[in-house]
Amino acid sequence: MKTRRMGKWLAGLLGIAIVSGMAWYYLFETSNVNGFPIPRTGTVEEKPECLLVKTHLVSEIEGPGVLYETRIRQAGWKLVDREGLAAWYEKDGRMIELTTFDDELFLEAAVRAGIEQ
Repeated sequence: MKTRRMGKWLAGLLGIAIVSGMAWYYLFETSNVNGFPIPRTGTVEEKPECLLVKTHLVSEIEGPGVLYETRIRQAGWKLVDREGLAAWYEKDGRMIELTTFDDELFLEAAVRAGIEQ
């Protein structure tokens, strides 16, 4: 009887882990700005040479929230510099500038010149 109960618990936990993992990757998509991840939970507006994304995953004070910041790092992007509302990330020689406001972010390609490490 205990073995059957333990099996049900393990099956339930495995199911939750699989659903959580699938949801984790579904929450984000790759943008056309150097392949940087953006949340699917918001609305995307393409502007000349940048993206405007309205999402609840960012704020003016904290920048990208914990969930979004974790996904950025998991995708291989490294924080190079941060100044005010803007943060610069780099991956494989590509660089982007992420500027966050309350419930919206601007994402645009950047160059390394002028960015201190």
